[in-house]
Amino acid sequence: MKLGIKEIGVFIPEQRIDNTAKQSKFDFKDTFLEEKIGVFNTAVKDPADDCTDMCVKAFNALNEKISIDKSEIDIIIVVTQNPDARMPHAGAILHGKLDLSPKCASFDISLGCSGFVYGLSTIVSLMKENGFRKGILFTADPYSKVVDPEDRNTSLLFGDAATATLIAENADLCPGKFTFGTLGSKFNEICLVNDRLYMNGQAVVKFVKRFIPDDIRKVVDMNGLTLGEVDRFILHQGSKFMVDIIKEDLGINGSKAPFDIRNYGNTVSSSIPIILEKEMKDKSSRNFLISGFGIGLSWGSCVLMRP
Repeated sequence: MKLGIKEIGVFIPEQRIDNTAKQSKFDFKDTFLEEKIGVFNTAVKDPADDCTDMCVKAFNALNEKISIDKSEIDIIIVVTQNPDARMPHAGAILHGKLDLSPKCASFDISLGCSGFVYGLSTIVSLMKENGFRKGILFTADPYSKVVDPEDRNTSLLFGDAATATLIAENADLCPGKFTFGTLGSKFNEICLVNDRLYMNGQAVVKFVKRFIPDDIRKVVDMNGLTLGEVDRFILHQGSKFMVDIIKEDLGINGSKAPFDIRNYGNTVSSSIPIILEKEMKDKSSRNFLISGFGIGLSWGSCVLMRP
């Protein structure tokens, strides 16, 4: 059974916070937003919305693009580290809000920036093993719930968003082999401290330099391709500086590795599917490399190919 990505629905809240208005407060140069983080506005959810409400809106965006019979959905997975509540899991709450069949499995994956890659491998593998035909992989990590507005390292960077990726047969993009990794000894470089997000930016950059370019080379080779045969490199949109580091190490040009979070920010597990939703519309692109990396510290990469 050839399963893969059929379509992606995206929800980005309309409300924005202007980073340029914070220049005097955080004392950064004019070039900092443009050249380092690449974020001029961060998207912020409605205060009345929670993780699963954002998922519902992403599902509605997906359903507008490709009509979905909810009775046919066999499984949903929610990738989040900021669910509605500690218990029950977000997948169960979302299952109820979408009024899905009692026969539909639902569970969460607690991962951040690498979560879409881990989630894609999990849902495709589980569907194949159990003969499931339709599933939806949700990502939603409303970091506005944990970001300290007084913290320059995080408040200028992270934005809220959600995505819903339909996994089915006759897919537009089918995953090949995956790679995964964890540097758990450095978990405290991105973590919650007193329920507020802490991030050591320099340590994260060092981690990315050390592991991610080599991991991308490895997974491309595992899938029988060369870097030159990859049409699009869909990298986690951690910051402009981090994406530029990877591009420079791999020797790839800007058009092959899009960066596009200027107006909404780093959306954690949603950053890859948001970019992928745009880039997969170009049917001339056949091979896509996706790579997520961050909190954990963890990473995962995969090649997606048109059948």
